[in-house]
Amino acid sequence: MPNTKELRRRIRSVKNMSQITKAMQMVAATKMRRAQNQATSGRPYTTTLHKAVMALLPKLGDKISHPLLSDNGSATAAAALLITTDKGLCGSLNTNIFKAVTSFISGSSHPELVSGSSNQMESRAGKMPKLVRHDKLVFYTIGKKGRTFVAKMNKDLVADFENSDIVTFQLASQIGKMVTKAYIAGEFSSFTIIYPDFVSALRQEPRIMPLLPINLESMKEFYDMALSDSVIAKRDEHSSSLRGAERRGNLDEKRNQDRDAKARDDNAEFLFEPNLSELLDFVVTHYVKVKIYQALLETKASEHSARMIAMQNATDNAKELAQDLTLSYNQTRQEGITKELLEITSALAALE
Repeated sequence: MPNTKELRRRIRSVKNMSQITKAMQMVAATKMRRAQNQATSGRPYTTTLHKAVMALLPKLGDKISHPLLSDNGSATAAAALLITTDKGLCGSLNTNIFKAVTSFISGSSHPELVSGSSNQMESRAGKMPKLVRHDKLVFYTIGKKGRTFVAKMNKDLVADFENSDIVTFQLASQIGKMVTKAYIAGEFSSFTIIYPDFVSALRQEPRIMPLLPINLESMKEFYDMALSDSVIAKRDEHSSSLRGAERRGNLDEKRNQDRDAKARDDNAEFLFEPNLSELLDFVVTHYVKVKIYQALLETKASEHSARMIAMQNATDNAKELAQDLTLSYNQTRQEGITKELLEITSALAALE
């Protein structure tokens, strides 16, 4: 058993560590609120743009086309944008992303990539994007962790970008221009974004989002999957609002408002001006940039929320360890005092 001096040193060290993790938790919580507001504020625009493109594609006809809408059959490689963090101490966030990358490379879908109850896992597993095995895969990475992982996997790295604390649309626009230019040049046949999706402060899930070529089928699959996540995330909030409305006697009014909002969303129509051919080039390129930008916002919110939870768990574990060490210290000190008293008593008995 260690002596009291060693135990005091360890207790002091653990308490100092708990203060550091507590400070990191508070910093991450502050950053998470800002990043969460940015991510949630950008979702309505991204969803509306997604719906607009879905409404635009069926109206193009055979005469109107765009390179980003057609398949690159001659290209043998596929490309993916891997978005991770620059720093660690964020729990299993990056590990789950790496599992998704491994599944994407092999073309399989693992159940552990989908968290939640069994019913939720079954429903969401059916809406996972169809993965195809890629013999040759090149990567664009954002974040040092992703860059290191791609290097360990011996995959081709085309470009790497810094994952700064402040997410700007300029970075997304730069990546979007680079990717669309390479796709039009026929360097790869498809482009996919792999990133952590922010569901709640306690839940971040890896997301595999096919982006190029833009086709109606893949857009509908991803939209349905994202919509199911949105419903699950808002379920508790919706239930609490209904309970509050029931207490105020406005339950029917609340349900009518929800029904009217859903009807307006289902019957939404888009007017395209001046015409489809002139609008198409701007819409599809802007769509790519906005999707990349929203993925960056989701990643940043996921990073700070995961780090906040990880540091909270580390603080709690440090406090428990300090309590256990304090108990051991008191026991050791008590044994030492008892031993000294016994020696004194024995010496007095010997003198008599």
